[in-house]
Formats: sequence, C-alpha cells, structure tokens
Amino acid sequence: MIHYTFSSDILESDRPLILNSGIYTSWLAEVTSRFRVDAIHFSSVDFKAKNREALFIKLNATAFLPDGKKVHGVVLVRGNAVGVLVVLWCKQKPYLLLVKQPRFPIASTDSLEIPAGILDWSKDYRKIALSELEEEAQIQVDDSELIDLTAFWNGSGVEGFACSCGLLDEKIRLYAIEREVTEEELHKMDQRTQQYTDENEWIKTVVLPYEEASHLFVDGKNLIALFMYERWLIANGRSSVLSQLYSK
Repeated sequence: MIHYTFSSDILESDRPLILNSGIYTSWLAEVTSRFRVDAIHFSSVDFKAKNREALFIKLNATAFLPDGKKVHGVVLVRGNAVGVLVVLWCKQKPYLLLVKQPRFPIASTDSLEIPAGILDWSKDYRKIALSELEEEAQIQVDDSELIDLTAFWNGSGVEGFACSCGLLDEKIRLYAIEREVTEEELHKMDQRTQQYTDENEWIKTVVLPYEEASHLFVDGKNLIALFMYERWLIANGRSSVLSQLYSK
C-alpha cells in the first residue's frame, strides 16, 4: 500500500484526476514492477488547456531497490512521446523538414527540432507520429511510409530513448520518412507557420540541407534520430548520407 500526500496547492477535487491519469498509472505500473514504493508526495500538477487532463506531474517518491537500497525519488511524469525525422530528396540531394518554435526552458525563441508530440491515451505511437506530421510539418503521410527507427535499432522490447532519465519518465519513440520532391514542392514546405493559441504553440516549418541542419542541432532527439537513420541506411544496403557528403 502506497501512502499518498499532496501539496496544499493541489485542490482536493484534482487529486483523483492525478491518481487516475493515464500518464501516472502507466508510470506507476512500470516502476512498481521493479522497485518498492512506500510513499509518494505530489508537489505540483499542470493540466492541459483544453480539458482537465494531467499534463505534467511532479512528485517525490520514497522508493527502494529490491535489495532495500533507497533511490532518488524525484520525478517529473509527462508520459512518452514520438518524433519523426523527415528526409526530403530533391535532385539527389538530401534535405530535412524541421520545425522552429519557442522553448522557454532552454531560453530559445527558435528551437530547431524534428516534428514531435506527446503520446495520448491511445498509446498508439504510429497514429501520433502521423498526426504530428500533419499538424506541425503540414504534410500528409501514410502509415506505410513510417520507418520505425526505434524498433530497428533497439528491437521490440524498448519503447524509446530516455531524454533525461534522472528526472523525466519520458521515452521518445523515433521514426523517419523519406520522400522524393521537386524544387517547387521543397520551396512550398519551407517557412509555413502554424499557431495553436490554446496551447501557446507558435510553429514554423524550415527546410535545410541535411548536413547543415545536423550541425545546428542541440535537441537530443534530433541527433539520435539522425544517428539511427544513418545506421538504418547502411543496414538496408545504402550508403550513409553523411559519409557520402564528406567523401566529396
């Protein structure tokens, strides 16, 4: 039996919403299969603007390894996510379709990223990947176009990579798509803007040459997706894009 306590800032009416939220119950099931959890204190919670669904839950657990050693228990629960590397080929030259958006935590007004999004209650990674491509990148993609980079590199037993495993529970599953496009299509994909005021999201699409984009990346999911894609190319009998570029 886990003993629960809540910060005085958390309304009593919100407590069942936290305990029954999908992100919390999924996280709890996983950790209690490997750790002993005696108590959990909820420090804060943020809800989605559209509804009263928990978006971020900060907690501090009193938890132990099976042999009794106590472990660091501060966690920011936000659930899993997906990201998609969009590779565009135009006249045999590779480009990446990316998005720029403000990222307040890292003091960036134009963070350069692959299209990505948080997993919803369905836990359908492929569905969310397709949805984010349509929403953020403004392109329609068929499920058959998705290359599951995580399954290729890690196998079926891994949901995704942990982006900051000392604090976040989040694991990101990575995909890629490849498309042949004309110069006109490439131009049309660049500098599109999307605004989602209810979630305070201000997004612009950017098309950049493959190598140039790779040197601008600071977001971890971008680099890991690029690494996996390069290995996927080699595994499928194709040359690494970067090795081709540097050999010229």
